[in-house]
Amino acid sequence: MMFGFRDEFEYFECAECGCIQIQEIPENISKYYPDNFYSFKTITSGSKISSIESFLKHQRMKHLIYGNKPIGILLSKVLREIYKTPMPDYYEWLRKLQLPIDSKILDVGCGSGNLLLQMRSDGFTNLTGVDPFIKSDIFYENGVKVLKKYLHEMEGTFDFIMLNHSFEHMPQPLSVLKTLYSLLNKSRYVLIRIPVVSSLAWRKYGVNWVQIDAPRHFFIQTTKSMEILANKAGFKIADIVFDSHAFQFWGSEQIIKNIAMMESTSYAVNPDKSRFSKQQIEYFQSMAKQLNKEKDGDAAVFFYKQ
Repeated sequence: MMFGFRDEFEYFECAECGCIQIQEIPENISKYYPDNFYSFKTITSGSKISSIESFLKHQRMKHLIYGNKPIGILLSKVLREIYKTPMPDYYEWLRKLQLPIDSKILDVGCGSGNLLLQMRSDGFTNLTGVDPFIKSDIFYENGVKVLKKYLHEMEGTFDFIMLNHSFEHMPQPLSVLKTLYSLLNKSRYVLIRIPVVSSLAWRKYGVNWVQIDAPRHFFIQTTKSMEILANKAGFKIADIVFDSHAFQFWGSEQIIKNIAMMESTSYAVNPDKSRFSKQQIEYFQSMAKQLNKEKDGDAAVFFYKQ
C-alpha cells in the first residue's frame, strides 16, 4: 500500500519451499510504478565532489574494505561530522568479497543509479546499471552509465553483479538467475538483497506485512526457496546475511492503521507527524537488530558464487 490505491491481490504459498507469489500479474502494472516511484527519481549528483571529500572517501573505502578497519572507522566519523556522509551499507558486502576498485560491476534494476553513484564517489571505476523502466539511457559525467535494457539484453561479462531489492519485482526468478550465471565471470559472485517471508514479521503481520508490497513484489522468497533456485541455476550459496530494519515493524503497523506509505502522516514522509514516537522507532530498530542475529529478520543478502 505504497501509494494508497488500496487495491487487492491474491497470493499463494508454495507447499514445498514456502515462497509466496502473486496469483496473476496485473496487466496495468505500470500504474503501480508512477513517475515518483523512489528508484526512478532524477539524480542531480554524479558530478564532481570536492577533492578533499573525495580523498577521504577513497581512504575510508580502502581501509574499511582492504586494510586497517580502525582507521576506516575514524575516517567515517570525520566524513559524517564534516560532510554529513554516513557509511554506506554496501561496505560490509564489499569487505566480504574483497573486490578490487576496477572490478567490472553491474547493478540490475538500479533505477536512476543512486547506489552506483555512491560507489563511484568511493573510488570504484567500472560501474554499469541496467533497468528497463527508466525513460532512457543515462550517462553521468563521472563515468557511471545506466542502460534502458532488460537483463537478457545485456552483453559481455562482469566481475560482480548485484540486485538490490529488484529480484522480487521480476516475474521469472529461475530464468533471471540463469541469465545472471551467463553474465558472470568464472568463480565470481552475485549479490541478491530481498525481503524473505521466512521471518517473524510475516508470522506476526500476515497479509499486513509491509514487504508484500502488492502487486510490485511478484515472488517473496524464503531461504529454502533461494537454495533451490541457486542449485537449479548452477550457483552455490556462499553466505546469507540478514539485514532487516525497523521498517518491517512501522511499515506493517501503518498498514494495519490504513496509512499508505506516501501519505502525509506516514513515517516515511514525515516522521514528526507520524504515530510513532522516537522511543518506538528505537525499539523497532533494536528488535530488527536482534532478529538479524537470530536469522529471523524479514530481509536478507544472498551471496551466490558461480
